[in-house]
Amino acid sequence: MLKRIVKRTLTAVLIILVVSIGLIGYSFVPGRLDVNAYKSGDAFQPLSITDPSALPEVLLTLIECGKMKSRQSFVFLGGSWLEEYSSGMASVLIKHPKATLLFDCGFGANVDEHFKNAPRLMRALTSYDKETNAARQIEEFGIPLSQINTIILSHWHWDHVSGAEDFPGTEVLVSKAEEDHIRTLPAGELISQLRGRLNLHSFDFSGGAYENFDRSYDMFSDGSIVLVPLPGHTPGSTGLFVNLHSGKRFFFIGDLTWAIEGVQLPAERPWVSRKLVDQDEEQVRRSIVKVHQLLEKRPDLIIVPAHDRRSHDKIANFPMVER
Repeated sequence: MLKRIVKRTLTAVLIILVVSIGLIGYSFVPGRLDVNAYKSGDAFQPLSITDPSALPEVLLTLIECGKMKSRQSFVFLGGSWLEEYSSGMASVLIKHPKATLLFDCGFGANVDEHFKNAPRLMRALTSYDKETNAARQIEEFGIPLSQINTIILSHWHWDHVSGAEDFPGTEVLVSKAEEDHIRTLPAGELISQLRGRLNLHSFDFSGGAYENFDRSYDMFSDGSIVLVPLPGHTPGSTGLFVNLHSGKRFFFIGDLTWAIEGVQLPAERPWVSRKLVDQDEEQVRRSIVKVHQLLEKRPDLIIVPAHDRRSHDKIANFPMVER
C-alpha cells in the first residue's frame, strides 16, 4: 500500500514538473503584440518645429559604461537561444545652450556593490563587464563634473541609477509618478539606499500633447528636449526626445523594450523576464504599441532602447558628438 502511494506521488510530481517545464518553454514561443488590441486612439500632433534650423544648437553623445551578457531569448519574444545578447549600460550626455544634462547613468564606480541589488534570478542568468564609468570618462576628457547640471532618470532601477552617486550634488530628476513610487520601495533597493545622498526632484508632464503622447514636458520650451510618459516597466518610466539642429531626431525609450526588435515587430519580453522587471505588463504592451505606431509614422526617428548596444553603436560615442 505504501509503495503504491509513493509511486502515485512520484508520478504526480513528475507530471507537474513536465507540465511546468512545458509551460515555461511555451512562454518563449515567438509572438507579436496585437497592435489593434492596444491602440490608444491618441491622434498624432503636428510637429511644433517644422524648421530644424530654428532649434538651438544641441550636442548629443552616448557614453558606454558597462554591459551585461545573456541569451537573446530572454530579451524579446522570438530572440535566439543560441545568440548571445550584449546589453549596453550607457548614459546620454546632452549639451544644451542653457544646461548640460545626462539621461540615465549606466554603471557607476561602485557597480560591484550595486549589482547585488539586481533580482537574484537575473544575477544567475547574466554576467556583467565593467567599463569606465561616465563620471570618470567626463573628467578624464577635461570636463568638470560641476558642469553637469541635471541627471534625468528614465526610471529608478539599479542599473540606471548606479552612476548617479558619482555626481555628488547634481540635480536628479524623475517624473512625479516615479517619485511617488520610489517612496513606497523597500529599503533594500538601490534608489532607496542612495536617496539621502541624491539631490532628487520630480517634474510633471505639464505640457500638451506631443506626437501621439497625450502629455509632455518641454524642458527648455524650445522643442529641442521633450520628455513623455512611457509607463508600465515602472509607473513613472519616461522617454526622451532630442531634436537636433541638423534635423536628426532621437527618442530614448529607457527599458520599455530591451532591444529595437521589441518596437519594430512589436514584441514584448518573454514571461520570465516580464515577471522579473515589469510592474504592469498590460501598460507595457500599450506603451510598446504606441512607440511602434510612432515609428511607422516617423520612420526617420532614431529610437534607442536603453540596453540595445547595436543601437548605441549607431550613435556618436563620447567624445564624438551628434549635432
